[in-house]
Order: sequence, then C-alpha cells, then structure tokens
Amino acid sequence: MLDADAMAAAVAGMDVVFHLGAPYAVWAKDPSSIVEPAVRGTENVLRAAKAAGVRRVVVTSSCNAVGFTKGEPLDETSWNERISSPYLRAKGEQERLAHALAKELDLDVVMVLPTAVLGPYDYRKTPTMAPFVDALRGSGPVPFPMNVVDVRDVARGHVLAAEKGRRGERYLLGGENVDLATLATLIEQQTGKRPSEGLPPSWVLRAVAVVAEAASAISGKAPPITRAVLDDVAGGVPLFDIGKARKELGYEPRGAAEVIEATVRWADEMGWLPKRAARPQPAAG
Repeated sequence: MLDADAMAAAVAGMDVVFHLGAPYAVWAKDPSSIVEPAVRGTENVLRAAKAAGVRRVVVTSSCNAVGFTKGEPLDETSWNERISSPYLRAKGEQERLAHALAKELDLDVVMVLPTAVLGPYDYRKTPTMAPFVDALRGSGPVPFPMNVVDVRDVARGHVLAAEKGRRGERYLLGGENVDLATLATLIEQQTGKRPSEGLPPSWVLRAVAVVAEAASAISGKAPPITRAVLDDVAGGVPLFDIGKARKELGYEPRGAAEVIEATVRWADEMGWLPKRAARPQPAAG
C-alpha cells in the first residue's frame, strides 16, 4: 500500500474497491510501522481509485476511531480524541484523512467501523482474539464489557455498505453489547469453565505495562498492555449503538451466544484450547 504504482495497478478496472489493509498491532519498536501504512496507504488507495474512475471505495476503519464510553453506548457521531497509542492513532488519522480526501477528490467513500471481531478464520490470533482465547482457556479474565461481532457479519456489512451505504457516511459494524457476567456465562456454557471477570486496578495495570514495555524493548515481542493504550482507554469500555447500520444498510448480525460458540469452535479447531475446554459434541442420534 505504500507503493502508489502498485495501488494504481491493483484498482485498475475496478468498480468498487474494499480497502481493508492496515497493520493490526498495538505496539512496535517503530510506531511509524503501524501508522504510516494505515495513513499513507489509504491516501495511495484513494488517489489511485480516483484516477482509475472507481465508483465507490469502502474503507475499513475501527470502532477505536469512535472511542470508549463511560456511559451509554457510542454511535457514529462520536470521535475518539484520545489517540496516543500507535494503532488508535493510525485508525483515527486514517479515517479523518479518508473523509478529507474524499471531499478533495470528489470521490464516493463509505467508512465501516468493526467492533470486537471474533468467530472463525483467524489464523494468527489478532490483538482482539488473543486475550479472548486466554479467557476461553481459563488463563485470563473477561476484561471488560464489549460489543462482539462475528467476522462473517463484518464481511457481509462491507458488502451492504458498498451496495446501500450513503456517500461520506460511517457505519459501525458490530453485534451485541455484552456485560462481564453474560460474557463469562456464555464462555462457561461452551467450555465448562468460567473465566474471571474484570481487570486489576489501574495502578496495577500501569505497573505491569511498565515492566512489559521494558521487556518488549529487549525482546522485540509486543507487550500484552502498554501505558499508551491505558491512556487511550482511560477507564472506558467498547460499547456501541449499531442502529444506523441496521436502519440504513439492513445489517442484522448474529447474537453474542452464536458469536462465542463460533469462536470456541474455531479456537478448538486451531488447537488453541486444552481438550477439556473443547465444546461438547452432541450425542449421536
């Protein structure tokens, strides 16, 4: 995506372009390796699309560009102003650039913003999936209430946005908002083991983040948590109102129970769960 000529070749002859490419990582030794592909890559895609006469571009942003709530679920009218960590900064800058460039180029752009994407087909454990798998294994907590969505619904939402989305608009592609107790119960129903609920106090998390960042500076491996992420979240939670996508796109996602079931099945298929945590199989006949 940083190669403008490659992007021009990729979009040539296309009617609709789906731009989903961006690093999904919360930390890197060089933060620009997360931010630049998302921001400059998006500029390259949009300029190439305009030059090629593409009818519409659907750009994948993130619910992180909306923010974290300490009250009611947030909708598309909210913008996250707390963006110090590289990934959140990348998604926020990417989306603002996309809106600005769409106006400058007179290009039909629709933004879609997935929430916590779970379900099948994750082969590497994204930063969303990894802590969730820890909760399924019983080695980590259900950290906070969240809006969970199946990846297949997110994919369908992209197509609906291409077909029905309004030019220049943004649409949250989420699912059901689930509280801690319900998440823990859904996991227990599938694995037979109930995970712990909630995170330690903020001062403990910050102490862990300091140690984790120091270790990462040596090892090069991403820490499980960073101070920048804690600053961005600031005690909020990722709960969202997906009413706009329902009304304008006809988007109807799966419920949380089905999302968790599909996620457990996939994690078991990938060998990420101990045998005792595998989803019980129905009796024959």
